[in-house]
Amino acid sequence: MRLKIEHVTNYLFSTSVYLEPHRLYFYPLFREYIDLRSFEIDVNPQPSGLSIRLDAENNAYHQCWFQELTDNLLIKINLEVETREFNPLDFIVDNSVKDHENKMLEIYLTQAVELSIESTNWISELYKKANGNLVSFLSSVCTEMKLGWDHEIRFEDNLLEPNVCFKTKMGSCRDLSWLLINLLRYKNIPARFVSGYSFNPELEEGHELHAWVEAWLPGSGWIGLDPSSGLFTTHNYIPVAVSYHPSHTFPVQGSYRGDATSKLETTVKISVL
Repeated sequence: MRLKIEHVTNYLFSTSVYLEPHRLYFYPLFREYIDLRSFEIDVNPQPSGLSIRLDAENNAYHQCWFQELTDNLLIKINLEVETREFNPLDFIVDNSVKDHENKMLEIYLTQAVELSIESTNWISELYKKANGNLVSFLSSVCTEMKLGWDHEIRFEDNLLEPNVCFKTKMGSCRDLSWLLINLLRYKNIPARFVSGYSFNPELEEGHELHAWVEAWLPGSGWIGLDPSSGLFTTHNYIPVAVSYHPSHTFPVQGSYRGDATSKLETTVKISVL
């Protein structure tokens, strides 16, 4: 399947500001089922410098810097990818390499908060029912979160605190993913936050940025999980940034000097070619 993604991000400032160096996370990550056919980025005002870099978690991003005052920051992304269907369960767990991997994965086991007794009892019960089968455990967690939580659209930048999300039984894709990450880490399963695009062939429009989770299984690597859909991720998911914390996956990261207030406008259009 060949997809065209058009992503427009526009920051409007109430008065002219000076833009500090920015990091732009829009370049798709490598996945064996994705071929990147083309990628174009257009930044206005035109930056003095624009170069592609790799961060500490191996995400590709564009670093840009400016020299002029401006009252807006407009970023237009046009990319085309070709995706191939694959079996998301085509792996085995190999515990013989677990000790070797543990040291490298410590940051993905860091708990953001102390989870409530209710949430730890809930996840521990599912873990017990899986009887040591990690794949069955992950599948049941995703299914239960899909059935037990209401998915809502929230445009605020803030994340719901995991205990709040668990108690209210509702949240955005970002909130549900952050809750799942902390639940998995409680059971000593490394987990990270993923931001990217998710294509739903049943929708003609309304595609937005999406968030999901990747869990590390010994010998199998990072396995994609979407608590919003209750499924393992498929070829319809195009990751752009991953991190141990959601704040490091924002598409636009930077600051500005000035007394202005800002307003964000963003659109995402995904179409089949």
